[in-house]
Amino acid sequence: MNVGRRGFLGGIAAVVATAGGSQPVQQGKSALRIAHVGDPQFGFITSRPSMKHRAKERFEENYRDDLARLERALARMNELKPDLLVFGGDMTQRPGDIEKEWPALLKRVQVPFVVTPGNHDMGNRLTRENLERFRKVFGRDYGALDMKGWRVVAGNSQYWHKTEAKDEQATYEAWVKAELEEAKSRNGRVILATHIPPFAFASDEKDSYDNYPLAGRAARLEAYVACGARFFLTAHLHRLSVRGYRDLTMLGVEALCANFDARPPGFRLLEVADDFSYSWNFIAV
Repeated sequence: MNVGRRGFLGGIAAVVATAGGSQPVQQGKSALRIAHVGDPQFGFITSRPSMKHRAKERFEENYRDDLARLERALARMNELKPDLLVFGGDMTQRPGDIEKEWPALLKRVQVPFVVTPGNHDMGNRLTRENLERFRKVFGRDYGALDMKGWRVVAGNSQYWHKTEAKDEQATYEAWVKAELEEAKSRNGRVILATHIPPFAFASDEKDSYDNYPLAGRAARLEAYVACGARFFLTAHLHRLSVRGYRDLTMLGVEALCANFDARPPGFRLLEVADDFSYSWNFIAV
């Protein structure tokens, strides 16, 4: 498949963890294997005093290091040969760098992959320019696919925030509603994914940079539960995060660039069996 106008599922391309609360996949049970990569974010910048090495003055140095780390991660994923690779978004620090690096990088991916766009890809206020740039390189910014009896529904959480593309937002809202309705027939074998998690700590927490807007959040969470979804993959927080909402397990992956909780950069491998037992093992790079 060409790098140009890609479909939602990247062609021969793509997809890895251990966290408290994970359950081992039972021996003899078939498992879906998903590699989950969060925030490659080449050149990641923060003003936190504890992370002076990530100040804007060191952007170019960090950019090179982050790019090299991503290349190592891709090589490791190709060795692991997961069923699917989910890129959790924030593919670069600056939206314009997507076109600079990613067309060549995607050619190295040897398993199927999808990308859930991040705020650094779309803009904290989603712009049409950033949306079109993303689609040119990665294809559709949301979609769903079937893998080994599971339905994987990957969305664009930036539509839940400020956006210049109101028509695109309305189309996305309708798509989500239809997809969740269809997912009810999957007997719980449904995995959701977006860049930003519905909530960081508590489902009723105040609006912040790290969650879905409170207006509409409860309704969306109830819709996720009603469709039978069992797992929700997220990124964005730059730290390990394991949360739950009724039967929905929310797994927030560490950033590949740098983490606020001092965890090493890396990615995770989710293995989910038909009986919903799972493992989520960390792979440092």
